[in-house]
Amino acid sequence: MGDDGGGIVSVTGGAGGIEARYEDIETLARLFDDTGDGLRSWAWDDKGIAADGDLVESSVLSPLTFTTAEAAVLKATIGPGGLAFEAVDLELDALAMQANVVILRGVDDLQRQAVELLDYLVGRTIGALGPSVLLLGALTLATSPGLALLAYLNRDELATMSQEQLIALLEEHPEVVQHLLNGGGGLVDGLLDNLPPVVRDALLAQLGLDPLHPTTNDIAGDLAALFEDTDVSVTEGGAAGEEARSLAAPGSIEELIRNLDKTNSGADGEIDIVRIEDENGVRYIVNLPGTDDFGVGGAAVRDTLANLQLVGGEETAYARGIREAMESAGIPPGAPVALVGHSQGGMTAVQLAGNPEFTDRFNVQHVVTAGAPTAQVSHLPDSIQALSLENTGDLVPLTDGEDNPDQPNRTTVRFDHPTGSVGGNHALDTYAVGAGLVDDSTDPSLVETLQQLRQDGFVGSDGTTTTSTYTIARTP
Repeated sequence: MGDDGGGIVSVTGGAGGIEARYEDIETLARLFDDTGDGLRSWAWDDKGIAADGDLVESSVLSPLTFTTAEAAVLKATIGPGGLAFEAVDLELDALAMQANVVILRGVDDLQRQAVELLDYLVGRTIGALGPSVLLLGALTLATSPGLALLAYLNRDELATMSQEQLIALLEEHPEVVQHLLNGGGGLVDGLLDNLPPVVRDALLAQLGLDPLHPTTNDIAGDLAALFEDTDVSVTEGGAAGEEARSLAAPGSIEELIRNLDKTNSGADGEIDIVRIEDENGVRYIVNLPGTDDFGVGGAAVRDTLANLQLVGGEETAYARGIREAMESAGIPPGAPVALVGHSQGGMTAVQLAGNPEFTDRFNVQHVVTAGAPTAQVSHLPDSIQALSLENTGDLVPLTDGEDNPDQPNRTTVRFDHPTGSVGGNHALDTYAVGAGLVDDSTDPSLVETLQQLRQDGFVGSDGTTTTSTYTIARTP
């Protein structure tokens, strides 16, 4: 466990995020506008007092009093400083606030588009300059993303660096890797530019690839389409001879991640569904580990093909198997569910939470991810709270090439816990440390997230648990 000063680098989104503040401004603007409408209505109604029959008749008896009363009514309603003027001021303030939010959102969007274009152009330039180097580097990307590209860009300086020094450089400058990976579509387009036009066009036609890939998501989807996916089989229970897991109800977010680590220790394709029952009812935590196999299209359902499909926004065999396992576990409609995933498991959790067909069947209330790129899912329903943990030295969360959306129901916490190795920076032990920092944090977004997890009974319950293990695999 630690404190913010020693580990948490940044918190975006959630109750204290920019988008939440934009929404607060819009709510205040609506309140001003509604108040202005009410004041204008009152001004019109009160102005009618000046034409009241009894008041007009009294003018014969007391002209001076009538004139004074008439002037006071008009001043209070439509005169300077009256209700009508106040109504206009409030409505102008409301209009100004709404306009400012529109402008700020527009600036954010323009900035994002500018970064996307710049990353694409850089990627395309690199691809056009060094096809042989980059093709060789592509073989390295699966296990250490970005190392080959950085080595190419700084090959004279980095040639003398040890592996430890190179990893330290990446830990200190993860944004370099993020931008390079965000230009993945341009990189491939640049490589193809080196081919004679006739050969390039024939290759694109043969493979069924698009000629232009503006984003990494586009090229990932195109590459995933080159491989045929299969159906899945889902069996209850873990590997033969494996001791059955019994996961206790987590008392903190750190314990939630440590439970996920226990699931991750199982055989390839295993997931755990934890049923928690207490005086407040029954709820389910679904633990989803990450990539098992860096091959493509084999029996392992958590492979590189699934990673490409997820970045490309496509459904995976893993996701289909998870749904089938949850059906087999007998999770009833309406029962609260939390999806907790590491790496590819976190990507899958967020994709499922953003799929209306899935959420129509399962009442997903929370998603917690560790070391997972999730920006490719641009929106989650307001009813779902998502917490994403990212270690600054971990390259995997950067592979979507973008920061997570800043939304009131999506909180991203970046913490600094370097281990000196690519695998160590991505390990669930490391993410348990980051989760402990979240438990201790006083940041408003993190306090609200933890409070919601406790309120909904996924953290801090003293109930009994039942753990069911399911193994998901591709059919031959």
